[in-house]
Amino acid sequence: MNWKRFTVYSGSALAMTLAGAAYVWSCGPEPDPYDYYTSMFNPNLAEKPGFEPFYYTALIDYYAAETPEQQLNLKEWGTFFKGKVNEHDLQEFIYYYTRPQMSALYNHIEKNQPLQLPDSVQQNGLTKYFLQTKDRETLGYLMYARQCEINSAAGDPWDAPKRDSAGMLRLAKNGMQLYRAAQNEQIRERYAFQSVRMSHYAGNYKQALQYYDSLAAPLKGESLIQYRTLMLKAGALMRTGRKAQSAYIFSQIFDKVPSQRKLAFQNLKWADVYENSVLQLCKTPYERGTVTAMYAMRQVDYHPQGLEQTYTVFPQHPLVEVLLSREIAKLEENYFTNALAKESGVVGNYWTSSEVEPSSVETLRDMADRIAKEGKVKEPALFHISSAYLSYMIRDYKATRASLATAQNLPARPAVKDQFEVVKLLLTIAEQPRIDAPFEQALLPSLRWLDTKITKNENEDYWYDPDPATLDGSYYARLYRNLMDFIIAPRYAKQGDPVRQALALSNRDRAKPYQYYWQYVSAKSYISDSLPVNSMITLYNGRKARNQSAYEAYMYQGLPMHEKELGEAIAIGYVRHHQFPDAVEWFKRSGSTRSTERALKPQLQDYGLEETDSMSTPLSELQFAEKMASLEKDMKKSKVSPETYFEYANGLFSISYYGASYHLATSYRPSTDWWSPEDDNTPWLKEYFGCYRAESFYKKAADASSDPEFKAKALYMAARCAQKHLPYSDNLEWHLQAIRKNPYFPELHSQYKNTRFYQDIVKECGYLRDFAKAQKP
Repeated sequence: MNWKRFTVYSGSALAMTLAGAAYVWSCGPEPDPYDYYTSMFNPNLAEKPGFEPFYYTALIDYYAAETPEQQLNLKEWGTFFKGKVNEHDLQEFIYYYTRPQMSALYNHIEKNQPLQLPDSVQQNGLTKYFLQTKDRETLGYLMYARQCEINSAAGDPWDAPKRDSAGMLRLAKNGMQLYRAAQNEQIRERYAFQSVRMSHYAGNYKQALQYYDSLAAPLKGESLIQYRTLMLKAGALMRTGRKAQSAYIFSQIFDKVPSQRKLAFQNLKWADVYENSVLQLCKTPYERGTVTAMYAMRQVDYHPQGLEQTYTVFPQHPLVEVLLSREIAKLEENYFTNALAKESGVVGNYWTSSEVEPSSVETLRDMADRIAKEGKVKEPALFHISSAYLSYMIRDYKATRASLATAQNLPARPAVKDQFEVVKLLLTIAEQPRIDAPFEQALLPSLRWLDTKITKNENEDYWYDPDPATLDGSYYARLYRNLMDFIIAPRYAKQGDPVRQALALSNRDRAKPYQYYWQYVSAKSYISDSLPVNSMITLYNGRKARNQSAYEAYMYQGLPMHEKELGEAIAIGYVRHHQFPDAVEWFKRSGSTRSTERALKPQLQDYGLEETDSMSTPLSELQFAEKMASLEKDMKKSKVSPETYFEYANGLFSISYYGASYHLATSYRPSTDWWSPEDDNTPWLKEYFGCYRAESFYKKAADASSDPEFKAKALYMAARCAQKHLPYSDNLEWHLQAIRKNPYFPELHSQYKNTRFYQDIVKECGYLRDFAKAQKP
């Protein structure tokens, strides 16, 4: 089991449970294993390709897909046939044609029997090649390989058929005989592979080793098939107790064969042998570097010692760069993510399994700096840039500048130069005291440059094994989003510019929306539900302005709302603030898309969602706002009916957090929030959670009426509103305090307990019923 992954998932569940998030974990999404912490450093900077599966993520065993074995095998077959058969035809013939089809072709060539094959097979390029060359040796091997494949196929792991061990051993012996008869050395390599494989899968490891030594070892080839045969030998050695020798061979295969790296790495772990035992078998410093790196990559926790050890053994080993990338990623996960979240006020990840100290960042920074200065690695610039980024992590901007200055004049690959520009951009923003108009114009070319680095992959999914070719594009999408979310938008927020903050969040979502962060609020939701109305109007006008700066034009392109949609959001904002005449004006300008059936009716119980009422005619947002504005006019008259106050209070309560028509005031209703004293500091939240104005108008309705039944209903609704903002103590259960402190229950019980309304409602309301029971007869 990957214990760190287990810890992350368990921690995620615990964190969400403590936060009150209602999740069904058996059906809910898992964190994105490539995007669960905040990263601004490209993990894909190693010069030698093929090690992408071993970049860092704590949530899955391997980061990316490895080079497919079939692709390399077909390439070798293409060379064997001297390029006369295209890859598609090779793939069809070798992997999909049946043995009877191959046998029919063989018998036609050997015995001139009629060729009875489907047209698609006869038109295949490899079929034509065999018909032309009469190469029965190669065709015979492919027929034999098809028999072996049936016995070695993995099949369904939950319903795997029992292997025919006796049959496989017969095939192994037959392969040995065919090997001796074959003239072509490449075909002999493949017969040796099949004989060793059949013996290995039959469980006769001793025979597998014998076949390797007698058939494969003399050939001395460097082909994929030779290394696959060597892999089988290593497995047989492990099975027969020679684990150190086995692990050593796995390390060689890991280094040389991209399509076998995952399997070799896994087998090294299964060998379960001490690292020093394997190192003693290594013949060169390079081989020792491979072994130390493989053991270092088994460490999920922060482990800079592995980088140091591999660098010391062989400084120019390609895995030194992979190990550097892994340790930087671990520090991003376990230090930078939390530090940036605290600094920016944005919570951006599920869970950090362990939090390291700044000293850990300094350790890796100093190591990278030292390695760069020693000049033994192939590309010192990469290590200087890495040192600069690590200094940026701990806000040591002086050291960041120094490392960048050194790296600037050193030769570097384009990808490394790009990372230089990224770190330089981060430093420039960090050292800028305020993002003003001149700085925005200076920043614009960098943002446009980042746009060119983002590639859209329509097949991209958050799940496992991405194509290595997509890693850079995905990185830059995450980088752009993180830059906007954790740096640009928070800076605008601190500057008191929510409009620019909204634009930054809009471009964040344009680049790469978060997929499974439960804390995430989209830019559209932020604008609709959190942006002050005057800021929404500024955003609305700015979108239409003809005198936009180049930076503003760029930022507005990410705005996720068209003109009418933004106008409707402004109108809803006015509804949220109970400014109904202004809401009417904006609804008439932009239209209204929401409706309600219960907004003006008394709501005797809380509703999670609006319940439809087939007897009611739905009201549009505009009609609701018009009605509320009309009731406000009526309440300014010298004589106001109690029904007017009551209906207006119903409208206010219905658009509160507890109301059946809350969606007329906000797009999202959280399932776990409740009133707290802090909400009273924000006018619309005070009303949304506290229902103070609704309470006051229910009280006015009760005071203006002389009808006991009506007064009882109005007082009860006032009591419901008061209950929403009653203070409570940790020492008493909340409902007991609601009973004792509700200011309307005493009058309601003492003066109106004989009304029909009271006698009905006391059966439904547990708070009122408990209050009534506590009163003396």
